[in-house]
Amino acid sequence: MLTAALMMMLSQSPDAGTLPELRRVAAKLEPQVKSPWVKQWLANVKELKHVEPRTYFCTKDKQSCASTDVADAGFNARVVDDEYLYARVTDPLGYERAFEVLAANGFKPAGAKVLDFGYGNPGQLIMLAKLGADVHGVEVDALLPLAAKPLLKNVTLHHGYFPSDAKLVSEIGTGYSLWISKNTMKRGYVHPTDPPGAKAQIDLGDDPALLATIHKQLKPGGLWFIYNIGPKQKTPYVPMADIHCPWTREQLTAAGFEIVGFDVDDSAAMRSMGHALEWDAEGTNIDEEFFSSWTLLRRK
Repeated sequence: MLTAALMMMLSQSPDAGTLPELRRVAAKLEPQVKSPWVKQWLANVKELKHVEPRTYFCTKDKQSCASTDVADAGFNARVVDDEYLYARVTDPLGYERAFEVLAANGFKPAGAKVLDFGYGNPGQLIMLAKLGADVHGVEVDALLPLAAKPLLKNVTLHHGYFPSDAKLVSEIGTGYSLWISKNTMKRGYVHPTDPPGAKAQIDLGDDPALLATIHKQLKPGGLWFIYNIGPKQKTPYVPMADIHCPWTREQLTAAGFEIVGFDVDDSAAMRSMGHALEWDAEGTNIDEEFFSSWTLLRRK
């Protein structure tokens, strides 16, 4: 997830095609990738399959979708194509820095069970599964698993509201080696600090219950990784710019996690990635306007 201005710019820019563009910028990014498995993950962009445009019908809340027209005024037509499944706006290649940090901390995808909370689109998950991981993704949009189903191998997409949906939590299951969230678990979204008492944009419920659920989903020694990117904070307070971990060290330790790194500044490396991925198109000043941090936890 990028800033609102950059999202608009990418969505409106002339495009030779989503997949050709992803492959072009992946080639620009490759020289700065250090980890062998992350290099292979990036190379797997060439394995992403073209999606012929197709129309689906979904409710406004995105919780129910069908592949054929529904005689109900509550269903609206939605077109699925390459841009919907591999969008530059949510940029699957933007996972490169998150994966590099994980690689530097010993994570390898082969044989690992991975959960991506708030995955945005399945491109990066498909690329990761080709490295031998059993990959799961969670999003609120029911169209994603329906539309992507023909493309998925060793990838399971879940939809619904986590963790309030008990059925969803049960479907997700346990035994994960990695539980990752990129640009979803921001303090500004979960526990905004200003104004006092501000409503969370992402309601994850009671903190102890949430932390206990994630702890249970990880296998012993499994990693929980939060990687966030955001714009410079302004006045009045901008929730998406508050990229800090939503929970305190004390909360995380009490929930049974070892803290490997907490709110670690990754801005310089992220900006290098962003330049390669052309997030600075149309004059966006990445070096002054973009910041990133990560928190890495291990289940005891």
